[in-house]
Amino acid sequence: MKQVCLLGTAPSSFSLAPFGNKDWEMWACSPGTAAAPRVDRRYEVHRWEPGQEWFSEGYVKILKECKGPVKMFEQVAEIPNCELIDWKAHVEMFGPNFFTSTLAWMMADAIVEGYEKIAFYGVDMAATSEYHDQRMGCQYFAMIAASMGIEVGAPPESDLLRPPPLYGLAEHSHLWIKETSRAREMAGRLRDANTQHEALGQEIAFLRGAMDDQDWHLHSAIGAYDMLSSECTSPAVPGIWKHPEPEAEGDINTSLEEENKLVDAEGNERGTPNPPLPDGCDNAPEACEHGRGLSDYCEPCGRVNGG
Repeated sequence: MKQVCLLGTAPSSFSLAPFGNKDWEMWACSPGTAAAPRVDRRYEVHRWEPGQEWFSEGYVKILKECKGPVKMFEQVAEIPNCELIDWKAHVEMFGPNFFTSTLAWMMADAIVEGYEKIAFYGVDMAATSEYHDQRMGCQYFAMIAASMGIEVGAPPESDLLRPPPLYGLAEHSHLWIKETSRAREMAGRLRDANTQHEALGQEIAFLRGAMDDQDWHLHSAIGAYDMLSSECTSPAVPGIWKHPEPEAEGDINTSLEEENKLVDAEGNERGTPNPPLPDGCDNAPEACEHGRGLSDYCEPCGRVNGG
């Protein structure tokens, strides 16, 4: 009896294949089957592109050193055991609609070559988006094989051969009603969680900005004088006398007037300069009514005492 195992890469059932049983041939596809203890035939239906991600150096080496046939769509000189798939005969026999994966071509070969048992190991195709079409192709060829009296199977760890829900009729099933109700509940919870996540994201962004602002205050706005006291203080900038160089020529009164001008630290005039005392007057005030001492500038008086 001719028996063959078609090997995929799904870990749920890959290691369950009867590698030690010589009554079963092992046909493998994809680089993910490199760890198989025994492979009697390999399939590589993609365009030959060594160096690309799919054709790693290790995988190319496996194909080159394969002892059994390497089934491909083009003759590759680097692979000694390369054999061409008779794809035209397969399409003529089975139609063009369901060759959606490498495993579909493997199934067609097994049917045409007269295998009586075909088993899938390491094949789930459970992802609804990526493997939907590929799953349907495998199920189609499994149905064709079964109609021809060929036994087709997969271990219970794989759901490859489980049929899809019967359209319309499945909606009356208790399990369908329960599962769709559960799906709606989870969708609602996901919407609520996304709303909360968005709100938290806005708060996180605000707090990060506030922390940046606070960091600026800590390292830039706080000065050395402020650190000397617990109070928020700013040191007063004392006024200074501006003593310009005396002019060589000119009006003496103008020079005295310029000399008596009071300027601040930035050179800006402040207040009104004291008028000069009359000749012979020794009555220079030492303090004003506001308590400012000799040579002190009094803001209310607008003058310097004793000027």
